[in-house]
Formats: sequence, structure tokens, C-alpha cells
Amino acid sequence: MAIPNDRRIIFSAHVVPQETFSTTSTQETTEEGFTVGVASYVDDKLDTTIGKNFGGKGIVQITEDQGIDGWVSFEHDKHAWELDSSGFWEDDDTCWDGTLSIANGSATKLIDSGTVLFLYIKNVGSNEAKLALEGNEYDILIPPDASISIRVDSISAANIKVDTTSGTTEIEYIIAT
Repeated sequence: MAIPNDRRIIFSAHVVPQETFSTTSTQETTEEGFTVGVASYVDDKLDTTIGKNFGGKGIVQITEDQGIDGWVSFEHDKHAWELDSSGFWEDDDTCWDGTLSIANGSATKLIDSGTVLFLYIKNVGSNEAKLALEGNEYDILIPPDASISIRVDSISAANIKVDTTSGTTEIEYIIAT
């Protein structure tokens, strides 16, 4: 009998290709001066060229012990009292919102070592982020309020970097080994 894996990530995506169209007005004015019917408006419908939705679901088996605590952005670097360098946790009044700030030109690594199996990044900032999966080749642009989830299978963590096209931005992330 197989031994079940303790941890897994289930992810999915659903895409609906749409086209915009304008409707025809059916408004009329009655003898009493009231307007009835529907005014013209802009609406969306399923793209007639493609004619279908797209979607997919995946499961990634990850190791039950990630080996590092920083595999998600919502794990604060001072989540335990012994990690607080100020000596007293009540003296640390910084608020933390679960995001990582990325500055232009920083080429920020999310973790230093390991073989990455799954990567999720959401750009919650106001500037475009860019993602490199192989060193300094930024192949993927992530606009504000967009996200990406990838089963990467066997990319070294040292090769995964996040930067911005300009200014600074904030990201949320999950990077599992």
C-alpha cells in the first residue's frame, strides 16, 4: 500500500474569452412623457471565434517539511519571539500585511536554495513585476492585480528572481519545494 504524501497544493485556472458589443436601444417615450424600454449599453459575450471556455486543475505533491519557514509571504520573519532582535516583542510596533516589497533593479530571490516544485505570485502593488525562472531572463510580466501559478517541477530556487519594470511593487507568494 502506498504511503500518502502529507502536503499537496491544488490549483486551478478558468479563462472565459469575451468580446464586447453594443446593444440596440429599445427605448420609447409614451404619450404621458415616460420613457420605457432599455437604452443601448455595452455588454460582453463569449467570443464567437473561440466559442468555448478554457480551464485546468493541477495537483503538486510537495515535501511535508519545507525546510524553511519563509516558503510563503505571509510567514513573518519575526513570527516567533526568539527571532525578534529587539529583545522584547511588545517593543516591535511594525505592522506587517503579508506582502514582500520589490524594488526596481533588486532581482529579489524568494528563497535561497532548494528545488522548486510550485510557484504562485500575486502582484498587489501598483507597478508591473517581472519574473525570471532562469537566472536573469525575465520571461513573465505580472501587471498590478494579476497573479500567476506554475507547477515548475525542477527549477533551482537560486534561478527564480522577481523584479519590477519601474519603481517598487508588492507581491504575495507561495514557493514550495
